[in-house]
Amino acid sequence: MEELLEVGNKAAEHAQKLGADEAEIFLYMKNHTSVKFVGGIFASRGGAVKGIKGLFMRIAEPWIKKKGLPIITSGIKAGVGIRAVIKNAIGFSSVSSIEKKRVLEAVEEAIKIAKIRPPDPNWVSLPDPKKTVGQGGIFDKKVSDLDVEEMLDLCVDCCIVAGDFDKRITQAMTMISAASVSFGIVNTQGIEVYDRGTFFATNVGTKAKSGDEEVSSGEFLTSRTFTKDLQSIGISASQRAVECLGRKSLPEKYVGPVVFENVSWNELFSIIFTSGISALNVQENRSTLKGKLGKQVAKENISVVDDGTLADGFGTALIDDEGVPKQKTPIVEKGVLYNFLYDNYAAKREKRESTGNASRQTFFGPAAYANQPTIKPSNLMLMPGKGNLEELVSELKDGVLVKGSLIGAHTSNVVTGDFSVTADNAFKIEHGQVAYPLKPCTAAGNFYEALNSIVTIGNDLKSFENILCPSVVTEKIVVST
Repeated sequence: MEELLEVGNKAAEHAQKLGADEAEIFLYMKNHTSVKFVGGIFASRGGAVKGIKGLFMRIAEPWIKKKGLPIITSGIKAGVGIRAVIKNAIGFSSVSSIEKKRVLEAVEEAIKIAKIRPPDPNWVSLPDPKKTVGQGGIFDKKVSDLDVEEMLDLCVDCCIVAGDFDKRITQAMTMISAASVSFGIVNTQGIEVYDRGTFFATNVGTKAKSGDEEVSSGEFLTSRTFTKDLQSIGISASQRAVECLGRKSLPEKYVGPVVFENVSWNELFSIIFTSGISALNVQENRSTLKGKLGKQVAKENISVVDDGTLADGFGTALIDDEGVPKQKTPIVEKGVLYNFLYDNYAAKREKRESTGNASRQTFFGPAAYANQPTIKPSNLMLMPGKGNLEELVSELKDGVLVKGSLIGAHTSNVVTGDFSVTADNAFKIEHGQVAYPLKPCTAAGNFYEALNSIVTIGNDLKSFENILCPSVVTEKIVVST
């Protein structure tokens, strides 16, 4: 990494020689491997193949289920992103190379762009160097050394376990991803820092069939370290699919308390709430939380913290993507809003300090070095309460349980908090127990009203990359099938 930082220093010097008032060099390298295995379709099941051929398929099933379609992707992404500032005008350029000559050419391009852009009236300066406070380098050599054969074996084993859980499982898919990342930031204010980390993720999807009814579900794991025992993930994926068989419609539209499993609540929390606590969105009038610092915005049982120093957190690092130290920031305490999240730009608009939440990472789209920083949580946690999911269900005489991923969560109105999503894995609650699975249903409401109506918070905190959520029981939700 020291060689990369040396390239960064040369690039920053070059920018100043060309007339830049300030310059920032973001250096990035990612080594990643992803193995996806679509398990052999259990063709002997569900009456798909009949007669002598069906008999043969049933006899051969132990062999068939080990066969499938592997899809392997791997490679190295390396590049540099440059911000050059001239008279408060910002030019940005990136290059998918760390070769000195190519990087200096990208610097020249950023300078050209800065010279023709209008000045930003809200720009103050790049961040100054500060002492780091948290841990960095969550790096597991087992993840960086994982080879394709071992990952494929793990995928196959996971699919077999998923298929063996129940004869109604007709298909299983497992994807395992492993990545090691190194990044550094150099700027003309004196920042020269770097960090590295590893990331490991597993996702299992299953299909179950009974008669003409077919359902699907899944389970996943995200971690900074290697996890070899993935059988529980495969078993859970199949269990979640099988329990959805025998679905019925609601007798009528339901309005009242709903139990949102941690998976489901996370999808609303991560899309709507993270947008609302972005300081830039507040400044640009894109958040309903504007003007509510120090005020009650949720029930008293709600506390939310963003912790970039969290041990083994998916978003934990020594620094953010502008070189500012990561930190722990209380957002909501006992229902009262205390802080927003800031990057350097938004912070200096208010003459305050960045909370270390500048990020260039995207789940889809260009590599990190090709993006300018935006505000994102590090490890945003809705603090857990008491009781597992079963105990939360037992509290309701009548209600609905929503589990799994929600279709349409990304189309929620992040400004007002309004949402209308489709739940494929939902259940009717009667007399404190799950009565029967529901056909795909629509759940609608307002996230911020729901935040003020949370009756109970579970203790089943689960990590969804950089978001951590437990299950919750909230009122004022409309459900219909």
